[in-house]
Amino acid sequence: MTESTENLALSLIANRNIKADTSAQFKRIKLSFNPFPRAGISDLNSTAYLISKLYPIDAEVKRGIEEFIADSLFPQSSVSADKYISAVIRGDYGLGKTQTLLYAKLILESFNEVKDLNKKPFVIYIDNPGAKLTELIGAIISQIGEENFKRYLWTIALEKIAQTKKLKDAFLAFKPTNVSLFDDTADPFDPVHLVSYKAFLDAWYSKSFVNNPKRQREFQGFIRATVVTIFTEEFDNSTIAIYFYDLLAENIGVNKTWEALASGGGKDLDRKEVFIIRAIVKLIKSQSYTDFYILVDEFENVTAGRLSSLEIDRYVSNLRALIDKERNWCSLFAMTPPALQRLKAVSPPLAERISSKVVDLKSLNNERAKLIIINYLNLAREESQDLFPFNDSGVNALTSKSRGILRVFLKSCFAFIQRAIEELNEGEVIDDKFVEKHFQLEEE
Repeated sequence: MTESTENLALSLIANRNIKADTSAQFKRIKLSFNPFPRAGISDLNSTAYLISKLYPIDAEVKRGIEEFIADSLFPQSSVSADKYISAVIRGDYGLGKTQTLLYAKLILESFNEVKDLNKKPFVIYIDNPGAKLTELIGAIISQIGEENFKRYLWTIALEKIAQTKKLKDAFLAFKPTNVSLFDDTADPFDPVHLVSYKAFLDAWYSKSFVNNPKRQREFQGFIRATVVTIFTEEFDNSTIAIYFYDLLAENIGVNKTWEALASGGGKDLDRKEVFIIRAIVKLIKSQSYTDFYILVDEFENVTAGRLSSLEIDRYVSNLRALIDKERNWCSLFAMTPPALQRLKAVSPPLAERISSKVVDLKSLNNERAKLIIINYLNLAREESQDLFPFNDSGVNALTSKSRGILRVFLKSCFAFIQRAIEELNEGEVIDDKFVEKHFQLEEE
């Protein structure tokens, strides 16, 4: 007779000494929870507090990131339009490139809280560069978000209309006599009504075109022609202007234009990357941001064999052209050493442009391993420099077996803490014998 699921569950709980109050399990090893990442990799949704506690333990890495930020945020000339500067975080798989990027993002965003400096960087983290440059740019647009993107666009369009008497008069000509679109004022372009573009447009449609579909169609045609003209002048490209207007016009159902922009799949967008990134920078800075940063992870996906030689050539050629023609932004790329080496072979000019500074991540040694363990343990206890429940022999053995790879090391630490609360008696520690018993070598 098959045992019930409930009995199996109770049996597992009893055999593994699992307690209903999970925090109680960890008290015997002086922790409140298991602070190590299950898979040994960074959580992209980590809180600012967590990222700040897991800062780079290598002084050279920390200094390299801080120098990049200082050089990019505080250039020699405050009036120069050329702001572009880029750096590369270089390290083998599992050495913490993602965590280092998140640390850079945290520092940059912290400037938004310091009002006296007049530095407000807008920072976007991209976890995959895509198979072509438009996909990378699509990921940037996606990070900004559809509603934010629409709001930024409408702000530019409506402010231009409100500030241009000819356009404003033509707009107001569609308002029927003696009809007030808003109860508090006769001027629909009062700034208070421009805060929400949806409320602004709803007022026109609900009060100006009741039972007059012909007039509504004329109004829609006028808006399209006007907004496309404004965007063409603003962003220097009619194709981009039409895409942006279509994005605004599609307010019901699935927005096909947004999908094309966010995925980089619009056929008309190829070779328009410079205009798109220029438009993005303008939109961001229209919201009072002073600087624009793009942090790109796993750039080895571009050069490590996933793309054909032709696709690689096209990608790097377009990225080089983008950097040369639009220099009002900064970038930070993370990649493996072979990826940067291959990029130098494929396109030395691009490699030179994006790696004006290289921050090298080193493999773990015993000293770095102990600092990392202490930083993680301190997430689940009062601040301390104690290795417990590990000891020196356990850390040294794990560092050796992990072959200096941080991801393997952290994943093992998580597993060891889980086994420790089941097996360790009072006063026992995770030592070299414990590591020998429980370490599992990853298949390569």
